[in-house]
Amino acid sequence: MLDWLFQSSIRQIDLINLFRLINRSHELKGVILCNNNGSPFIAHSVRNFLKSPEIKQVFTHEATAEENSYIGAFHSILEQDVIERNEFANYYDAKKMLGRYFSHYNHHRLHRSIGFVTS
Repeated sequence: MLDWLFQSSIRQIDLINLFRLINRSHELKGVILCNNNGSPFIAHSVRNFLKSPEIKQVFTHEATAEENSYIGAFHSILEQDVIERNEFANYYDAKKMLGRYFSHYNHHRLHRSIGFVTS
């Protein structure tokens, strides 16, 4: 899934396939998907797909980054912890480093927003 980080754009079918993959390993029923009004997320086919695993989709208002502050905070942490501290020789090295970082972030890093425990 790290390949998605390096795509300049995402097709609707790619997004649907990603949600299918995630839903297989982690049931998405009841998940709230908060996103901006980017075209892949408002596309009719994507919105229809999200109804089947019962994913609730909510949209931020224009020019209100604070409504989706969690992802903004994550991007800031990712940039500070990985992007600014490393120089990648190639795509493979970046992919490998990001994989290690995501594992650390999800399983070992203490998160202030949930009481300084791992997620």
